[in-house]
Order: sequence, then structure tokens, then C-alpha cells
Amino acid sequence: MDWRNKLELIQNKIRGQLHARKIDDLEGVYQLMSEFDKDNSGYLDKDEFQKFLSKIGVFLTTQELRAVYDKYDSNKDGNIAYAEFVNLIRENMSERRINVVRSTFAFLDQQRQGRLLLENLYRLYQAKNHPRVRTRQKTADQVTKEFVNAISKRSKDCQSISEDEFLNYYADCNATLPSEKEEYFTDLLTSTWGVTSGADYVSPERLAQLEIILFEKIRQKTVTKDDEGKTAKKAFMYFDLENKGTIDIYQFAQALQKFGCVFSDKEIQALFNKYDSDKSGRLCYDEICGLIALMGSGNNANVNPVFQIARAPPQETLNRIRNDLIKKGQHSVIRMATIFANSDKNKNGTLNRQEFQWAMKESGFLLTKTEYDNLFRYFDKNCDDEVSFVEFISFLRKPLTQFRLDLVNQFWNRISNGQQSISIQQFKQLYDATKCQDVTLGIKTVADATKDFNDIWKDVQTVTQQQFIDYLTDISALIESEVTFEKFIRNSWK
Repeated sequence: MDWRNKLELIQNKIRGQLHARKIDDLEGVYQLMSEFDKDNSGYLDKDEFQKFLSKIGVFLTTQELRAVYDKYDSNKDGNIAYAEFVNLIRENMSERRINVVRSTFAFLDQQRQGRLLLENLYRLYQAKNHPRVRTRQKTADQVTKEFVNAISKRSKDCQSISEDEFLNYYADCNATLPSEKEEYFTDLLTSTWGVTSGADYVSPERLAQLEIILFEKIRQKTVTKDDEGKTAKKAFMYFDLENKGTIDIYQFAQALQKFGCVFSDKEIQALFNKYDSDKSGRLCYDEICGLIALMGSGNNANVNPVFQIARAPPQETLNRIRNDLIKKGQHSVIRMATIFANSDKNKNGTLNRQEFQWAMKESGFLLTKTEYDNLFRYFDKNCDDEVSFVEFISFLRKPLTQFRLDLVNQFWNRISNGQQSISIQQFKQLYDATKCQDVTLGIKTVADATKDFNDIWKDVQTVTQQQFIDYLTDISALIESEVTFEKFIRNSWK
């Protein structure tokens, strides 16, 4: 039996049953799981987990239950943490759903600022058009309350939402929708945001058609020995008069015309917006050519999509960097971020190739020239020979999962007695270096760990909740398991 496919079917059935119980976000999943958590530990043992599945209408054989339980018990401690379960059912969001979310964000972000104010989202959200309300399964007030509660938790600054945060919110919604509910998911977004009412709206389906038409036009102009990516790049380079590796929308429209694509202005803008991932108003055409080459690679077995390889994340190098950071200790990401910030001589948030290489060496990473080039090329999103070090550090840092964020906020409320900030003296007194991650793993002595902690906070007079969250986000990046992170939090703070 192919257990991988079997597990995917079971996982999809779990999503379907959650949806049938009118659970539309992760808050509802957490609440339902807690009903079976007898000791309020945040974990379910095998018996509790089986009762949870039975409650939502998923009945498994002993063999199936063992396989599913092993899948969700990722750290093999005999228990399933809520977060472990939620993270797995959150996976595998379809390309179509991702495109719908991104198109909706672009529709709402008419000023192309890359962020949407929460207060505007609350005002624009049309709960009355939600599928649950239209079918009288929920009231508009219920849907509004669930929406405000869930999306506000996705905002890092508590005031606005980025495209990635918007996508994360809908990844939570995706977790309770089975794969066969594609039309429902599309309806959920278009109806609650009034997307189809916009004059400039281009549907995800039409956008997909435009891409197919573009590829077909390029394919017709491609000779046998080349791939479609090379053909596309020649055309884009022709209109890239300054040889920057990027083009604006006017040059993009000219290239489309050269290919023979007759699209409307709003269709050209929608296609441009899709490829303009960083909202800079310019496209790095190597990325587009990589996608086109990848589409064409199935048509010619002798052609490799070289552009896609060049723009792929250098995962092996990044994994080595991450492993080295773990060995350097829990504060290594913070120290690396400080070195990168100090390397930014003109304080514009970016590093040129020489500054980037110096910062990496200063952080203790000795890479080959090829590794430096691949790393720099991948993070040079605008192809302007500069890297945003904030973006690079953020890639290593990773945001807190909802489970970890809730845990951090819970501990902040405990140590601060609900205050917005506490004094640095009080903060340091509450920290127990003897049980921190570095001492537990034998990376540092208690004395060194204490000194390290004090050095990180030496220029701070008061500690705010956001500083506490940021600090633990840096440490969280180097802790794989939710359980290990929870133990670190509980043990390191008195």
C-alpha cells in the first residue's frame, strides 16, 4: 500500500470534516482539540487523538491510525502537539488558491504599497456575502468576529497586513477546506472582498490563460536547439536599454507586442503585477524566463531550464549556514544581523557584493566563490547588484508559528503582569541562563551564556513586548521542534 498517498487522502478527509463542522479557521481547530485534552497540556495522546478524529467523523483502522499518528507525532515523543497537527493540515495549498489570494491582495492594494491597513480591511470586508452567511450557517456578526480575530493575529505591527501575512491568513482558512473545494475557496475571497466589482479586475483563470498564450507565442518563435527561456530573454534584453536586467511595464508591454500577444491594458497590468513580486515597478526578467523555460522543459527532453536553476534558492549553502548558526549558539542570528547592519556603510538597507561577502566572512562563514555568487544572485531580487540584508536575515529568521507566538505572548503577560514594558533590571532577573538552550546543549558555560545575554541587552533601558517577540523570533529560527521551543521558554524564564 502507498501510505504516502493514503495519508494525503486521510488528511484531506480531516480537512473536509472540519469544514463540515463549520470550522473555518485554526482558532476553531485549537478549540476543538482542547475538548479532548484532559490535562490541558497542549498535547493529545493516541487515545485522545483517536477520540478527536472520531468526533469529527474520521474513523480509521488500527493500522491507519498508527500511520497517521506517526505522521503527526513529528518529534516521536508519544504525543501530538496542537501545533504539529495544525502545521501539517496547513500544508499543500494549491497553486490556484495561492493565485486567487495574490490576485485579491493586488485588487485591494490599489496604491501598490505592499501593505494594507487593518482598519481598512475591517471596513472593506463584506461578511454578508460569505458563503456561510449566504447559506445561513452563520450570521454576518459571527463571520466578522472570526475574521477580525484571526487576521489581526497575522499582523506583525498590529496595524497593517503584508501580502505574505494576507496569504498566511488564507493558508489558515485553507487548512479546513478539502482539495475538492476549489470553487468554494475562490467564491470565499471574491464575494467577501467584492473583487469582481472592480473595472481592472482580471480573474485568476484569465491570468492563467494569458500565461499560456504568452508561452505559446514564445514557443512558436523558438528554434529547436534553444529553449523558450532563451527566446524570451533575447526579447526582454532588446528593450532593456540600460542593460540592468530589469524592465518596467512599458518595456514589458513592448516585449509582449513583439511576441504577438494582443492583450488589453488591464491584462498587461495584471500579468506585470503577478511577476512583480517585490512591488518595485520593475521586473527581473531572468525570473520570468526561468518560469517560461520550466514550462517548456517538458516539450524538449534535451533542454534544461537554465534560468530556473540560476534563480533557485541555494538550499545546500543555506542549510550549512543554518547548521553553523545553531553551533554558534542561540544568539547567533542576532549577532549576524548586527554585523550585516554595520556593514551597510550608506545605511540604505542594502549591501553590494563586496559588503555582503565581508559581512558573511565577519559572521564566520567561509564560502567558495561559487557559493557566494549563487547566494548573492538569489537574494539580488531586483538584479541591481545589491542585496537587502533585512530580506536575507528574514529568510534565515523565519516568523514565529501561531503556536509559538501565542506562547511568547502568554509568557510576556506573565512576566510583565500585563504591562507594555518592563525595566531591563527586572527582565534580566527573570532570565535563568542555567537552563537556556546554549547551556542545555553544552555550547556554552553558564557564565558565558549569562554574559552573552547581558551583551545583547546592554544598551536597552526598558524592554517592550515587541522587543521580547523579536528576540525570541531570532532564537526560534534555530529551534526546529515546537516542543523544544516550548521547553526553552518555560525553563529559561522564572
